[in-house]
Amino acid sequence: MRELFEGGNVFKDDRGQPLTRRILRAEVPGTVRYLEKITGLDFTTEKNPIDGLPARWLGTTGRKESSGDLDLQVDANEMSKEQLTALLGTWARQQGVEANRYVKKSGISVHFLTAIDGDPNNGFAQTDFMFTNKPRWNQFVLSSDPASAYKGALRNIMINSMAKSLGYKLNQNDGLADRASNNIITDDPDQLAKILLNPTASSKDLYSVEAIMRALKMDPKKDEKIADFRAHMEREGVPWNAENLGENEVSFLGRLRDRIVNQGMIPIMEGVRIEHPEDMVFDMGSSGITQALQGIVATARQPESATVKWDGKPAIIFGRKPNGDFVLTDKSGFLAKGYDGLATSPDQIERMMAARGGERGGLVNIYRKLFPLLRAATPQDFRGYVQGDLLFVNRPPLIKGAYEFMPNTVKYRVAADSDLGQKIGASEVGVVIHTQLDAPGAAPEPIRAAELQSVPGLIILDPSLREPRQIQLNDRTVKDLQRIAQQHGAAIDQLFDPQALRERKITNLPQLIKTYINSRVRSGSYDNLVAGFGPWVQQKEPAKAPRIFQWANENKQGMAAVFQAFLDLSALKNDIVRQLDSQAHDVQASINDEPGHEGYVGQGMKFVDRMRFSQANFARNNPELA
Repeated sequence: MRELFEGGNVFKDDRGQPLTRRILRAEVPGTVRYLEKITGLDFTTEKNPIDGLPARWLGTTGRKESSGDLDLQVDANEMSKEQLTALLGTWARQQGVEANRYVKKSGISVHFLTAIDGDPNNGFAQTDFMFTNKPRWNQFVLSSDPASAYKGALRNIMINSMAKSLGYKLNQNDGLADRASNNIITDDPDQLAKILLNPTASSKDLYSVEAIMRALKMDPKKDEKIADFRAHMEREGVPWNAENLGENEVSFLGRLRDRIVNQGMIPIMEGVRIEHPEDMVFDMGSSGITQALQGIVATARQPESATVKWDGKPAIIFGRKPNGDFVLTDKSGFLAKGYDGLATSPDQIERMMAARGGERGGLVNIYRKLFPLLRAATPQDFRGYVQGDLLFVNRPPLIKGAYEFMPNTVKYRVAADSDLGQKIGASEVGVVIHTQLDAPGAAPEPIRAAELQSVPGLIILDPSLREPRQIQLNDRTVKDLQRIAQQHGAAIDQLFDPQALRERKITNLPQLIKTYINSRVRSGSYDNLVAGFGPWVQQKEPAKAPRIFQWANENKQGMAAVFQAFLDLSALKNDIVRQLDSQAHDVQASINDEPGHEGYVGQGMKFVDRMRFSQANFARNNPELA
């Protein structure tokens, strides 16, 4: 259980300290009754079909031992956001307190500083009144079976995987949409189940990953429907092998959950984390070696499937809200909870930047220039948000027959007489896009520039490779990795055994090793990797160091094998990066005058020469720490 005082983050005192705490499950009913009395709204009558709790209690509210805030759904057809804000403001003034200290707005929510059980002596919780025009759909998307091993976010990724296989996509605000036209097919959860599963299914079959797997058990298209979900799971570092190992989905998910809780892995909540293949041994043990090697070999065999990682800056997010309004913002604004960061005008962007403090005039001017161009490039019927990066905001200078620009760490040169060079020569602004999302927090999906509209003065690029490549792998290194996995796999898995690490109170050992690796990247050397780990641990985790030393000494073979696998995988990956770089023609990239892109993405893994790019990037963006 998290600390009791880790509540919502909207309400703070003058020193920046939170005014709220977590609300316990036993405190929720009385607090909700108190809110019903203030607002006149009914939050308790309608019941959730799965657990019987009030359907308008969203997320963990009343379902877990404690919740960071109180999430309550409001039907916008009953009361608007503005009406509730005014009502709560009037209540605050009647109590003799400042309305703006008790009531705040952001996005689709109104936040209210709420006395727990109606008594200030009990402390305060943050209530988030979340507005929707489609209450039943919203309840379905934001809820899941509390007995499931996983939250609703992962369940939604599986639903979207099924939808994609059938030509649809999950719009978290509006319903099931046609992937081509964006038209809403249904916003009825029961009808959704019939479309995705079978004619006799109901919404109960969609409330958890386990329920969906049971409903798909006899479906001949099961593999096709969950293909994207499998890919997500594998990119998160754990293979979907329930059928191959003969275990059922519940035991598999329990094992996966054990890895997430005890080995420092991050649950799929806000998209997919793309991993360095050499780090997969720390996350997954011996199976990580096998999976990483398989991904490397597959990328070498099909290099055209890889995509280039453009090194743009700053990151930008643009698109259209469900009502069609155009939005331009940054990552902080996109995921903001304490304010509305989905800016629909340049003036709103300027206010948002000003509130953050510091000198941001130059950045505001960039967004003002981008706003009309990206709005024109985003089709009127487009719904969702595009993630990308800025490459240049003025036409790059022409130097020795090539356009040259350096948005961050990588310098790019594009021959002026090439097709791409001619497009750059006709443009004032360059943007690269890589993924799209239906809503903040949704799973990202690839997007191509062709899905947006051509606009004079603007060039939009995507990560696809347009030139043929040929890759040759080092057979000796491949065989060495196969030998390590076969001969030392058991020792590696023993080293990272969750139960053993729990008993010794060193559950973060895998994550510690990854942090150590990153420190060696910044130092610029992998020399004496094993020997250097001990002194680093002593400095980083002095309290745990004796227990880690003892465990490492008991598992010397596993420790040595882990670091050797890391080095071999790094070598294979870096060799692929060098070969891809050397075969590029249209776009010449360099880092510190050494030829090469930031990196590539292949088979859901990062192909980045960390000693080259990561070290240079860290030095450029953190000069005081380099």
